[in-house]
Amino acid sequence: MAWWWLSETRRTARRAVVALALTLAGAASAQSTPVPGLYYGEWYEEKNRDEDAEPREFILINYFFTRLSLTNEVGDPAGLRGVALGPIGSLAGSAVRAEPGRAAYFVEQRWIPVIEYSPHFVDGLASFRAQFEVDFLWGRSANAVQQNEGGGFNADQVNIQTKNVNVAIYPTRKPSQLTLLIGTQPVYDSIYDPTRTPLADITRTGYKLTYLGSDATGLSVFSSYKGHARLSLLPLGTAQSDKATRDDPRLKYIWLITGDYAYPVRPGTNVGLSLWYLNDATKGDAYAFDGLVKSGPSSTGLNSFTGTARFEIDRPTGSVFWVGANFNHNIDFRTGRLGASGFVMYNGGRYTSDDPERSALDELNISGLAANLELMYQWGRGPADVVTLEGMFSTGDNNLGDEDYTGAFTLNQYGLPGAVWFNHKMLILFPFTSTVNNYTGAVTDISNQGYGLRAGIASAAWDIVPNKLNLKMAVGTANSGATPARWNPDVRRGRYIGTEVNAELRYHIRYLMTAGLHAGYLFRGSFYDGSTTVRTNPWAAFTTFTWYAF
Repeated sequence: MAWWWLSETRRTARRAVVALALTLAGAASAQSTPVPGLYYGEWYEEKNRDEDAEPREFILINYFFTRLSLTNEVGDPAGLRGVALGPIGSLAGSAVRAEPGRAAYFVEQRWIPVIEYSPHFVDGLASFRAQFEVDFLWGRSANAVQQNEGGGFNADQVNIQTKNVNVAIYPTRKPSQLTLLIGTQPVYDSIYDPTRTPLADITRTGYKLTYLGSDATGLSVFSSYKGHARLSLLPLGTAQSDKATRDDPRLKYIWLITGDYAYPVRPGTNVGLSLWYLNDATKGDAYAFDGLVKSGPSSTGLNSFTGTARFEIDRPTGSVFWVGANFNHNIDFRTGRLGASGFVMYNGGRYTSDDPERSALDELNISGLAANLELMYQWGRGPADVVTLEGMFSTGDNNLGDEDYTGAFTLNQYGLPGAVWFNHKMLILFPFTSTVNNYTGAVTDISNQGYGLRAGIASAAWDIVPNKLNLKMAVGTANSGATPARWNPDVRRGRYIGTEVNAELRYHIRYLMTAGLHAGYLFRGSFYDGSTTVRTNPWAAFTTFTWYAF
């Protein structure tokens, strides 16, 4: 009934508008005629929109991805039940090895459906979104209940994961002007609304997901009134940290509040500032992987999976703040052939142990810095005829056992992972970003396990057939900023992590349907001297198939 009423109302309104237009035309005959007078019938047939489809209330976006990997980087997926994460050579976590004569092949698959519902009766004021994820390795597990697995014979696995469930409120009915996002949502360190911004723009702006890149539940406000602004309030974790010792059943939280602002100084050029604050009252009892891996600076397992520093402090409470500045200029080459982006971020803070008699450290003081700069030049006529040069820097710490930590502190200290640098164009030196359940590389967090990072990356891409076939080649090298702790007391480790060369060929079969070939080789450096798990140069080759459909 409502549809019939609405259709009739619209038809009546259009006729009323036409009648009013004719009336006005008559009243203003001395002026130009807004409708074709005697030819109104023919004009009406052409312009009549009564038979047009109604704006869609439901939108379904499908993301399907498969990757075949052939590599000598072999991680153990048992610990995280189907997922391999972390830096090459780590003795714990997924314990990724690279050994002579030992290689593996496997196929991963991912499906992400995104549903958006904007009922007509809310008149553009709101949208509901839900996003789920189904990941697995071909041939691994069936007839069970476990996320990230279910590609075995019979399938029938209960493995759907909740990624996002949120409501977007648009008070001005213009989403680009003001959006209030409530619920489980993507949280990135870019200022742009992740529900309305292409991922390629998010990974190249702000802090490029090096500090924050995951999902969380909370509130976010995005505004484009006199510049771009974002304010988020997110509870990252909870725990009843005093229940056992003080019979206190209250929940204690890890709260993160982020405030960002960017001003467009000219079309395509933005300069931004950020101030974030995190408070952790859980005393290390909150989990990054529920029941398996705890989160926060006292976690004994998280650092092996995310590549952060490990601290010898028990039962910590405290806070961390971040102050940063960033810019981006012409990253889509709309105003010229030269583009650039970068950031600088300082993190400081302090944790205090609630159990100083048992803790190796009474307190942990944090003070670190990271910076990034990328230059891009579009040399040819194709949209992907681009050469790039990028550098990444983070301070390091020579003694991770004392009370002063002088490295970068990212949200990988709380998530699994909580930050993922996606713009590096490497396959092994940093994890290949087209992935499902295997996210391993020489460096998986910009803190580089607390030792700091100095990395340089150069790439050159050529649209062999514009918008159809693209070839990219890249080289990257990295050092740590501090001398790492020895694996073998008799063998001194150096700071040189390694140099990677890689090549990638992508063929766009149809719009948003792409097949790719990718291969990389890492010449390992003295950083791995004395390692019993990295005894040869890591290499990898991948095939990928990606299809977005909506």
